[in-house]
Order: sequence, then structure tokens, then C-alpha cells
Amino acid sequence: MVELLRTGPGILLLETEEVIKLQDYFLSKEPQEPLSLMDAFSKGTEGETIVLLTSAQTDVYRKSEEKNALILKESPSVILSELLNDKMSSLVYHSRIVSRTIIMRTMGDMEKVFEELKEDYGGKEGSIMEFINSNLESGVIVALTDKSLNRQVTLGDIYMEKCLHVNENYFTIFKELRSNALKYMNIGLGNKVWYEMDIRIYDMYAHFQLHYERLMNVLTEFEMGIVLGSTWSKDYPKMLLAVDVYSVRFFTFYEPKYIKKILMSMEYVDDGTRIVDYDLYMGKKKVSWRDMTKDKKATREGLSMAYRKETLSNLTPDELKKLYAMEEKVLSTRNV
Repeated sequence: MVELLRTGPGILLLETEEVIKLQDYFLSKEPQEPLSLMDAFSKGTEGETIVLLTSAQTDVYRKSEEKNALILKESPSVILSELLNDKMSSLVYHSRIVSRTIIMRTMGDMEKVFEELKEDYGGKEGSIMEFINSNLESGVIVALTDKSLNRQVTLGDIYMEKCLHVNENYFTIFKELRSNALKYMNIGLGNKVWYEMDIRIYDMYAHFQLHYERLMNVLTEFEMGIVLGSTWSKDYPKMLLAVDVYSVRFFTFYEPKYIKKILMSMEYVDDGTRIVDYDLYMGKKKVSWRDMTKDKKATREGLSMAYRKETLSNLTPDELKKLYAMEEKVLSTRNV
């Protein structure tokens, strides 16, 4: 749920005297508007490659407004292979694959995290643009961000003044950072306490899977923690009355009231219909909605609808569309 590590887009520099002809070749495969390097890096993501076309290397990194970058949905090696197979390689007189980038999610004291990384791996310090603009082809660029990796990460989201170039094998570094990413996040948070919680899902229509998927979708978008496991159990709201409940064990650094706020926002849809009950427990203690306010006149529905408005305002248009589609599916089960 909390994505702590991802790769940046690959970067392939192609020097050519036939910029327009080579650009037309790539655009015939993937139509798009050429971008500047800065915009391309912000829009490109893992699994894609930024292809920079230039007649001189200085044009690449000194003129940030120059729109000589394309984003292709292939790796640099595949792109070069296709150039050869399509007999277009004669247009290129020099090529360079820039060191790969790893983006790591962290929070809190970014400087402290960077210093720990530098102590663990050594390497050269600099901004990500300095590394892209140099002649680095080996090693790995490690960049930090405190933004969600489930969403688009732009250059502005990266802690640009403190990137690290580590002259080691990419796969070795990625594997090690993946194993230790939680350690670095804890360092940034000042070894903040993590909470283990139990989210219990109740639905009189018994469509637990839909509610579980909807819940996981929102918790994932907000990167709120780690699911430790889930299981079926029974609850007894009244003596001798057993009801099915689906329990999700959840590990998070957010305080219980914040998680409860998100859960309450997910219990209702826009017209005020309550579609599920998400109860939150810390050990055996239930976190009540009444703990969320000192206003004795407040109602659960009123608070939930206010929280829903806030939660939805923090979702992107695509995430919002996905949520509404899931809610329509839930509501359709009421009509069966």
C-alpha cells in the first residue's frame, strides 16, 4: 500500500544531424507532442524512455525550453534495436544511455535520510539534472521524494539538491533499497511510533469483497500504511446474535483518529446513503466516531459527509472516477 521505491524513466540521448527526420520516425510509431527535458522527466514514468534528440550535447542540457524530447513506451535497448532493424541507425552518430534513476519515498527530515544513504553507499552528491547532464552512463542515480509514488512524480516533487550517484550495479542497489526502504523512512520520521490497527468490515448484504477493494483502493492512493493480513471472523453485537465480519490488520504511522476519519468518509456515498460500516480497533479498544468531535450535537452522518468531501478533494480525477465506479457497483447490489 505504501510504495517506497520505483524507477524513473530511462533516458536515451541520440546525437544526429537529422533531428527532424529522426523525430518524424519516432512520431510515426507513437504520435505525441515533443517536450522539453524538464517536462518529459515530469511526465515519463517507469517502463518508459525519454529520447533526447540533438545535434550537439550542449543543446540538451543548457536549453531547457527546447522541445527535443519524446516519451516512448519501450526500454532504451529496444529502441536502439528497432533503429537498427528499421535501418535508421545511419541517422545517429552517437548515442548514450544515461544512468538509471531510482526514486525513493521518504518523509520528515530528508537531509537526515540523504546523509544515511550517503554513509551506506558513498557516491557523488548533486542535483538530478546535473547527473543527467553529465556523461554518466554507469551506476545509479538515487533521488528522494516525500510525494506519493502511486501518482505522477515531477521534477518539482524530487528533493533535487540531494541526489546521489552510486557507481554500482542497478539491480543490486534496487534490491538493497527495497529491503531497507522502511528503515530510511523511519529515519526521516525520527523513528516515529507505528500503530497496528484492525479494520472490521460489516455489510448486511454480505458483499465484503467489494468493500474491501474499495477500502484498499483509497488506502493505497493515500499511501497510509501496510496491510499485514486479513481474515474472516464473527462479531456478537447482541447476545446469541452472530454476524460475519471481515477483518483487516493494518500497520501505519498515522494516528488512529486520522485513520478513523478516512474510514468514516468511506461509509457513505454522495446522496447520504450509508453503504458499509468500517469499525476501527486498537487492540480490543474500539475507536468511536464520538471521539472525533467535542460537539455533542454532531451526528455520525454529518461528520462522515464532511470527511467524505475532504477525502474526495484529495483524489485525482482518475482516482475519483475509479472510486465512483466502485460505489456504483456496490449500490447495484442493493437492487438485486
